[in-house]
Amino acid sequence: MKQKGVALILVLWVLSILMLMAGSFTKTMRRESAGVMNIKANAQAVAQAQAGVSLAQAMMLHEDENKRWRVDGSVYEIETENATLQIRILSETGKIDINSVTSQLLHQVLLHAPLETKAAQELENAILDWRDDDENTRPFGAEKPEYKAAKLNYAPRNKPFRSLEELQLVRGMTADVFEWMQPIFTVYAAGQTEVELNLAARDVLNVLPEIDVNLLDAYFLARQQAVINHAPMPKLPRIENASQAMTGDVEATTEAEISPEISVVTVFVDVQLENDAQVSIQVVMEKIDGANNLPFQILTWQNRQQF
Repeated sequence: MKQKGVALILVLWVLSILMLMAGSFTKTMRRESAGVMNIKANAQAVAQAQAGVSLAQAMMLHEDENKRWRVDGSVYEIETENATLQIRILSETGKIDINSVTSQLLHQVLLHAPLETKAAQELENAILDWRDDDENTRPFGAEKPEYKAAKLNYAPRNKPFRSLEELQLVRGMTADVFEWMQPIFTVYAAGQTEVELNLAARDVLNVLPEIDVNLLDAYFLARQQAVINHAPMPKLPRIENASQAMTGDVEATTEAEISPEISVVTVFVDVQLENDAQVSIQVVMEKIDGANNLPFQILTWQNRQQF
């Protein structure tokens, strides 16, 4: 009887171990299956986003001017079999060139930055000191001695910024301020001193001193309607015209403003799959003259995924 009891206990132990192994195996298979599904969803979303970039390139070059996509941040929504794509294109000429912005305009813009007044003044002059070609420190600025005093193992290049990311090296720059500056400034505007206002996004228009920000909601609504109706763009709400309401009879821009020459643009593609997988792509590209049979050269490419 004792042997039978021991045998029964052994059998129960073996069964328990087998059940635990089976449960663990099932859990592992489910985890691996979910991983495979995520990989599949990721591949599908990335493929859709890449197709969105190609579509944006094609639509910017459309022969029919009325069907050509604008480069002022207008949103174009595309429905596919299992995804929704939102695509918008922003011309870099609709931003402020960090290498050619005047000290006066830089001062006015940085008044809106998430900084105290003194810190904003110091950052403004440190940016100007970084890009100028001399070693002379501006009042409240920073050249090699100030970087050394701050225990930084580098100094200003005294040359134009090569990328916006280089701004992170400027003394006084913070992560919050750099994030705030990214949609406003550019290094791809070919040294322009003025912003192409009719191509500017809200982030840029919000900080320009001549724009009446109280009328921007009405302006962007009118601009979107103009895109839908293939109509001329509305007039920008400037401070001197603040008393004029934004209506359907607003003054139109010139033909050059309606169909600007494409140079460097940023393409944003947001993909939403049916299973809630999301992928966002941000691509900076430059229009080139058919080199290697390609109409655009990719300058930067950033992917962001969420599942």
